[in-house]
Amino acid sequence: MASSRPIERGVACPGCPHRAAYVICKEALGRGRGRVICGDAGCAAVGPMHPTACACVGGQSALLDRYKTPVPLGGTAQAPASEACVHFIPDTVFAGKDAASELGDIKAEGRVVILAVLASSRAFLTREAVEDLGARALGLGCDDAVVVDPFDSQRAMDVLGGALARPGAHAVVFASPCARLQHGEYEAEPAEIDEYACMSCHRCQQITGCPAISFKPPVFRIDAEACAGCDLCVEYCRTHVIYSPRSRMTPEERSRARYAAASQQP
Repeated sequence: MASSRPIERGVACPGCPHRAAYVICKEALGRGRGRVICGDAGCAAVGPMHPTACACVGGQSALLDRYKTPVPLGGTAQAPASEACVHFIPDTVFAGKDAASELGDIKAEGRVVILAVLASSRAFLTREAVEDLGARALGLGCDDAVVVDPFDSQRAMDVLGGALARPGAHAVVFASPCARLQHGEYEAEPAEIDEYACMSCHRCQQITGCPAISFKPPVFRIDAEACAGCDLCVEYCRTHVIYSPRSRMTPEERSRARYAAASQQP
């Protein structure tokens, strides 16, 4: 579903797969000294954006300075600069000729490094183009590369958990089309909050920061016109009061539907 909400600079759109990738990485990495999420999770439309801003209500301009963790520098492959680092980079930047200089020595950033490549733009809608990003990661020094759907949270969490348990640099290509590219039948399917059952716990908004979700006392509501049908909020509602028309679909079926919708002309 292509959201009708206007694009805002520094704010991840409703349904943005970069938001889903960040949420998964944050959950997998956990908290603690020496654990870093850094890089750029923006796109050509919204501009550069710290990954944390993806799930920040208000986006980059509202993100507090203490959350704008920079890329850890000063380390070497033998003495890395952090314990664990997740370094985000957009597909077009990663595929550019200056990617090597942009990243530098990826293995010097952490004892364990996840290179999170965000494959969501129009140029990366085919499996071949996405797999080329993985091959490029191997050429830039990563030990391995795997492609995951950021909205398939269980598999993505398993992949990240396994990678974070192994020292070295691991590329994870988060492949799902930009919500703005999706048109056709997938468009008319917003998620919906049961306003009679919502407990106003704020978890849906606190975790996702989705602009389509807002608190209108006494409950949270989803703007049906803005919702892009990504169902990230459904995934993280502990009280299970957010409903999706796609609830009977498997992650693979939802992914195919998103790519099919992205391949259609508006």
